[in-house]
Amino acid sequence: MTALLLLTGLCLAQPPASDGDVTVRKTKTHAVKNSQKNATAPVSAEDIKQLKELIQAQQAQIDQLKQLITQRDQQTQQAQQTASDAQKTAVAAREKAAATEIVVANTSAKVENVQADVTDLKTTAANAAVTAQEDQKRIGVVEALSNRFRFSGDVRARYENFFQEGTQDRERFRFRLRFGVDGKLSEDFIGGFALASGSQSDPTTTNQTLSDSTNSPDFMRKPINIDRAYVTWKPSAFRWFSATAGKFAYPWVRTTQVFDSDLNPEGFSETIVHKFANPTLKELNLTATQLVLATVDSGKLNTPNTDSWAYGVQLGGKLQIGQYWSMTPTYSFMNFIRPDIAVFGSNGAGYSSTLVGTNGTAIGSNYGFAPNGMTNCVNTSKAYGNQIGTGFCSQYQYSDLIINNVVKTGIAKLPLNVLFEWEKNLRADSSLTRDGKKHDSLYHIEASLGQLKNKGDIQFGYSYSHTEQDAIIASYAESDQFKPTNVEQNRIFFIWQLRKNTSLGYTEWIGRYLSPSLAGVAKNPYMKRGQLDLVYSF
Repeated sequence: MTALLLLTGLCLAQPPASDGDVTVRKTKTHAVKNSQKNATAPVSAEDIKQLKELIQAQQAQIDQLKQLITQRDQQTQQAQQTASDAQKTAVAAREKAAATEIVVANTSAKVENVQADVTDLKTTAANAAVTAQEDQKRIGVVEALSNRFRFSGDVRARYENFFQEGTQDRERFRFRLRFGVDGKLSEDFIGGFALASGSQSDPTTTNQTLSDSTNSPDFMRKPINIDRAYVTWKPSAFRWFSATAGKFAYPWVRTTQVFDSDLNPEGFSETIVHKFANPTLKELNLTATQLVLATVDSGKLNTPNTDSWAYGVQLGGKLQIGQYWSMTPTYSFMNFIRPDIAVFGSNGAGYSSTLVGTNGTAIGSNYGFAPNGMTNCVNTSKAYGNQIGTGFCSQYQYSDLIINNVVKTGIAKLPLNVLFEWEKNLRADSSLTRDGKKHDSLYHIEASLGQLKNKGDIQFGYSYSHTEQDAIIASYAESDQFKPTNVEQNRIFFIWQLRKNTSLGYTEWIGRYLSPSLAGVAKNPYMKRGQLDLVYSF
């Protein structure tokens, strides 16, 4: 192949000859042939030179041909490599295409499923939108109600024991349940109600004894009663004024020695409040009350005006004395009209209790209600119109001064609270000669350290009360102390706020008769009453 190519290159390298050149060449060729035949002709330097030039020209053409062949070999190899790569790519493409076809098929099935799911989702979303709108309306109603109404209440579990010299020890388990709703009825009116456990025959307690052998033995259901039901008018144009009607919580400041905490009065109340920017005098308030104690058919007594009422007024204020001391003084005046009608009833009969006569001796039972016994002086021959029945020896008109003080101790969780109270019955019977006294006054002092606002708060304290026989009406006094009146009572208490809405507390009541002779007893030992309470509030 190389020789052939060289010959081809030589032929191609020869320049085309003209006619003269052809003739000369033929002549030379002929001469050469003749000289070869005859003898060897001498070679000249010019011939050698031409031959070298011819060889160089042919060598250059050969180099060019080699370069072309090399380039073509490289191109051929590249073409073969490209073809091989293309073949591999084609194979891979076919494999990918086959896999893609499978994926597409699967995807198509999935798309169909997704389309079906989307259709279902659209339907579900449409239904959910309708439901959401309805739920939103319900939520709006609930929010409106929650903004307008406030729910509150508590559950209390209590263990209680009694110890007194000369009497049998006693213990019992009790519970209390209370639930209330207060709300804004309109721009100017507020209303609410509350339900509470307890007996209907005892308005001074909401406690219910577990398996009480008298009232609810052997897991009997416990009663729930209406504890409050009221409406308050507070005109938007006169925010300083409010009026309440119904059965409501106490609108005036009082202590449990005079009015038990579980007792909710019935009737009407009006309050005026004025606040000041003065650094010392912060507020003045005035509260008037008209209470309905009992309404009685006058025909039973054959006399008019047999209803029992009470009306009163209280003036109070708030003072800031310096940086650490705040004071809340109040003075109350309350007059009771025919209270014996409310307590003893029109026929002289009432709830079971022990009565004390003018001579200081027990005169029997079933004459009137009071927590832990009727300890007021009682007249069993009192005239009711043209009838004779049981009633109080004295009439009742309260004059009550209360001063409550809060002192900051420098420890935020341990404020000091000190309360003083002096109450006097202005209508006690002055003709009575019991011990040469009228027995018309009440003294009470209470001191505590701490508060009950947040988790971990504690409060402990002590109180002492001195309540003479006719200082107050026994039917409305504190039901947990030894006796309602004619009593000296000590109370020691401790409360621990376990959670924001849960507390654990213990109270020890230590009391005895103030005047044993008025009670008709010879011995006068202290009654010790312990109460362990767990309270959950909401």
